[in-house]
Amino acid sequence: MRRFVGPLVAMATLVAVPATVSAQPAPVDSGVDYDYEAPDEDYVWEDGDVLEDGTVNEGYYRLRERPGYRWVEGSYVRGVWSPGHWAWIGAARPGMVWEVGYRGGDGYYVSGYWRPQQRSGFVWVPGHRSPGGWVDGYWRPVDSRSDGVWVSGRYDYVTDTWVGGHWRQHRRNGYTWVDGTWRYGRWVPGYWQPTARRSGWTWVAGYYGPRGWVAGFWRPQRRAGHYWQAGYWGSHGWVPGSWARGARHERRYTPVRHVRAQREHRQADRYYWSNGRRERRGARQEHRGERQERRGERMQDRGERQQRRGERMQDRGQRNERRGERMQNRGERMERRGERTNNERMERRGERMQDRGQRVERRGERQQQRGQRAEKRGERKEKRGERTERRGERNQRRGERKQHR
Repeated sequence: MRRFVGPLVAMATLVAVPATVSAQPAPVDSGVDYDYEAPDEDYVWEDGDVLEDGTVNEGYYRLRERPGYRWVEGSYVRGVWSPGHWAWIGAARPGMVWEVGYRGGDGYYVSGYWRPQQRSGFVWVPGHRSPGGWVDGYWRPVDSRSDGVWVSGRYDYVTDTWVGGHWRQHRRNGYTWVDGTWRYGRWVPGYWQPTARRSGWTWVAGYYGPRGWVAGFWRPQRRAGHYWQAGYWGSHGWVPGSWARGARHERRYTPVRHVRAQREHRQADRYYWSNGRRERRGARQEHRGERQERRGERMQDRGERQQRRGERMQDRGQRNERRGERMQNRGERMERRGERTNNERMERRGERMQDRGQRVERRGERQQQRGQRAEKRGERKEKRGERTERRGERNQRRGERKQHR
């Protein structure tokens, strides 16, 4: 595993009361809430996911690179969600078990690691999910002690080693025990915190070393011409913090935003999952706009066809109306001719033809009215299709803006 150039800056800030942070030059966008306490590392932000069942996995920071590993994006594998993680690319490690990483409660990724399958005198307690979040797995001693509480160890990815656990007292007069926690993807061990406060002084937490517990101490918050160099885990154990002469080194990497600010800034860029595929919200809205536009075009075409059908129905009604008038005229002539010739049969035939002509005429009128209604319906559908098409165009533009934001 690679080592970081600077010490574990975040650890001193967490275990010191009160915390002090040296002044840092403001970034270009000084209005954004940047986190100057974060380690000087090359972090990248992984956007959150909205899973198929509606579960929201918030985004998080992770290191851009990790030697010996490659980053695998989160995805569905045979219908089961697999979160993003570091995958080992080296040779197989017989006798070792891989413990998966996860998103820490502070919004930084906690890396997975290899551990021995067995350890003499200890039993492995698997990690599990609880209402308060993920609880790490740890080695628990087989033998218990009534005079102490076991403080479990943790993996340190900076040194690629397991930091062993230790026994501590149940209580200590004038102190309270602060449990260890993950911060910025690094493990900050538990420590004894004095219940009293000292104005102008900062508490430097103790640690467990090869010879047992090393007590913490108070230090001045400031010292002219010096800056505080925080303690950190080294290849041979814990390296205590100390004063260093001069000014604090400038950061190699631009500070990252606070997780809360970054999450709000990137909320619209979450991935939405459906049928095992993911897409951004903007792309989803753009696709919806395209579908709406095509639907609008189809509605316009249908409206135009209905308009033409209505026109044809009106033309047919007019023809039937004219045909009925002709039939009535023909019947009248036939009736008059029958009256002149005293041909009752011709007279009745003329009356029937007039009645038939009237029915055809009325049918033609109804067809015209029906055609007018169909034409109006077609016009309404065409207008509705135009509105749907315009709505689809707006959704497409909105989706494009969200993708490029």
